[in-house]
Amino acid sequence: MTSSRIFKELTAAEIDKVIQNLYGSHTKIEACRLLKGGLFNTTYYVKTNSDPAGIVLRVAPTNKHLLLDFEKNMMSAEPAFYARLKANGIPSSEVLYYDGSSNIIDREYIIFRYIPSIPLNEVTVSTEVKSHLYHQLGQIIAQLHVISNDQFGWKRPNGELRLYAKWSAFLQRFTQEIATKASDFGLFSERELTRFLAVFSHSAIFDQIEQANMVHADFWEGNVLVSNHAGNWDIVALIDIDKAIFGDRELEYSSPVMRNEDFLSGYGYAFAESSDAIFRRSAYQLLERFMYAYIWRAQFENFERQDTARREGLAILAKIEAAM
Repeated sequence: MTSSRIFKELTAAEIDKVIQNLYGSHTKIEACRLLKGGLFNTTYYVKTNSDPAGIVLRVAPTNKHLLLDFEKNMMSAEPAFYARLKANGIPSSEVLYYDGSSNIIDREYIIFRYIPSIPLNEVTVSTEVKSHLYHQLGQIIAQLHVISNDQFGWKRPNGELRLYAKWSAFLQRFTQEIATKASDFGLFSERELTRFLAVFSHSAIFDQIEQANMVHADFWEGNVLVSNHAGNWDIVALIDIDKAIFGDRELEYSSPVMRNEDFLSGYGYAFAESSDAIFRRSAYQLLERFMYAYIWRAQFENFERQDTARREGLAILAKIEAAM
C-alpha cells in the first residue's frame, strides 16, 4: 500500500491562477483532469479557450524536507535539458513556462505543450510493434547519452548543487547523503551503512569514467510517449527529464527494466566486461536499491517496497564484497 507524503493536488483556484498567469485573465478552463503517472509530482491536462489543444501542468511535491537534495529544485533544470534534447534531435517535451518564484502559487511548477500520445506502459500492440518501439528507443537513448558536460553531477541553473571534477567525488557525496537519510529512518544498521559507503571509496575504479554524459535517470516505459500515425507506431517524446544527471552512462541501467535485445540493438553500445566495469554496474545497482529503500519509506510509506529494496540492496552488497 502506497500513501504519498509529498503528493498534493491543487485547488481549482490555484489552477485558475496558473492558467491566467500563462494566458491572461480572459482565459477560461474548458477541461481539466489529473493525469496518472506517479506520486511525486502532481500533473494535470488542462484545455482552455486560449489553447484548445491543451497543456500539461506539472507541480512539484510538498514536504520538501523528505526529498533528497537533487529532488528539491530539479524542475528548474528542465527548460535547459529539453533544449539540449531538441538540439540533438531527440523527440521530447516543449516547455511553455516555468515558475520557481512561488508568487503565483506556493509551489514550483512547469507547463508543457500537450502531445497527443499514449505512455508506452499503457499501449497494447503486437510483439513486432513493441520490438520496433524498443529498437527506436535504444537509438534515442544513444543520442541522449552523447550529450555531455565538463563536470559530474546534477546541473542546476542557479548553481545550488555542486558539480564535481571527478565521478568518484560525486558518488561519495551522494551515497553519504543516502546513508544519512537511511540512518535517520533506521532502514539499515550502522554496520550495513559503513559497508555500503566502503563500496564507493574505490575512487580509482570510478574515475576511469572521465567523460560526464547525460543520463535520464528515470528511465521506464511511463516516461516514453508513443503515437500511431496512419498505422505506424513511433516514439513521439521522451519525458520527465528532471532527474537527469551527468555521469557514467551505464548508471542508466542500475535497473534492468528497459534493457532487452531490441533496445540494445538500437542502442548499439557494447557494455564493457572488465572486472572494474562489472564492479561499477553492481555499485550503481546497490546505490539505486539503498536510495529507493529510503524513498519508499520516507516519501511514500510503502513498507513492502521499502523492504524489497532493502533486501535486494543487502544481497547486492554481499555479492560485491564476495567478489572483491
